[in-house]
Amino acid sequence: MSALTLVLLVMAVAGTLLAVFLFVRRQRYIKSLRDRGWTFVGSPVFESVARLSNPPFGMGFTRNPDDQITGLTRSGRPFQVIEYGSEYWKGWVGMVTLSRRLPELWITGGQTQPRAGVAATMVPVPPQLGAGWTVGVQDPAFATEVLSGQLCTALLTLASGQPGVNLSIDGDQLVIQDPPRKDPDVLAPWLDQIAAIADAIDALPLDRWMQPPREPRLSFYQHPDWWWIGQDDSLLHSTPVTQSGHDHSTSDVIRGRDGDGPPFVAFTHHWKTTRTESSTDSEGRTTTRTVTENHSEAILGFELPVGMPWIQVSRRGFGAGISFESEAFNEQFAIHARDHKFAYDVIHPRQMEFLMAVQPVSFQVVGNWAWFEPGRHDHQTIARSSYFLRDFLARIPRFVWKNLGLQDSPYPQA
Repeated sequence: MSALTLVLLVMAVAGTLLAVFLFVRRQRYIKSLRDRGWTFVGSPVFESVARLSNPPFGMGFTRNPDDQITGLTRSGRPFQVIEYGSEYWKGWVGMVTLSRRLPELWITGGQTQPRAGVAATMVPVPPQLGAGWTVGVQDPAFATEVLSGQLCTALLTLASGQPGVNLSIDGDQLVIQDPPRKDPDVLAPWLDQIAAIADAIDALPLDRWMQPPREPRLSFYQHPDWWWIGQDDSLLHSTPVTQSGHDHSTSDVIRGRDGDGPPFVAFTHHWKTTRTESSTDSEGRTTTRTVTENHSEAILGFELPVGMPWIQVSRRGFGAGISFESEAFNEQFAIHARDHKFAYDVIHPRQMEFLMAVQPVSFQVVGNWAWFEPGRHDHQTIARSSYFLRDFLARIPRFVWKNLGLQDSPYPQA
């Protein structure tokens, strides 16, 4: 026992010394930042990154800003270096402020990986940059105007001092992954190089590309009309959640829409069930215990512009559903409806081809809501269902909408 006690004592002392060492080192680091006139915040508020929506921001429901350094570059540009984590990525990013909000732009070079979740069109790289670089944008015309010779020179200067460059424009922020944040003496000139890139962008006549300001709220990449609510338990009384059990609650509530598609509400529903279990031991004694289990389900619904007869579209299971003229469709899908004529009007040959090509999750229309069975509550599932339903509704013939009381289809085909 004395030997074990000695080992535990040594481990406790070593742990204490390590904690003291790390604390002292951190305090010295923070002091070195403040000596430069910079500000260090150990627990920054979410508003520090709320206006950013391009990856690594704008993805997922869990977003955690951590240690933050702010200040001005030598040329007077505001900068921020911050640790950031989500379900999709965790690391450090640095950014300086541009004079205008501009469309997204992605530039990578050297030893770096593309950012997860980015949807961009790759465009030719200026010869001045050379091999090993990629450029992605939403509008190739913007890339043509922004990739000036001055910008290429600034990028090459930055790349010469590090193994890779991973840069993007996110609104009025020029964002770079993996800043050299451990050493302020290295970080300061690095930030000046980023400021030089910002200078090159600001010097260009890009006013026609200016973007409107965003509200400072949790936003989603390429979904400007989605917004985060968090918790709204009033939804438990107006949505088709499981009614059994107890302690019902909601989390990760999101509302929004995509373009002119139908507005949606999406969230996770939590509840508990309790049961009693009895067991008997070898001596015939019986004991009873209460077991509580936690449950959750993803809820996703879209509000339609008018009430519709009930119809359910699901993958082929035990029930065959209504028979359609396409055997290939009948083998894959089961359509159930109270009004068979309505089902035949909505699920016409072109609609069948669309459903077989897209393979959506099951859904049903109940009055003026379309309720999906997403299986999981995440960014990608909501987006896929949103775009699918908009296209599904656009394929419903005009006469069907007129029979429902509308003058024309509310979702014209693209």
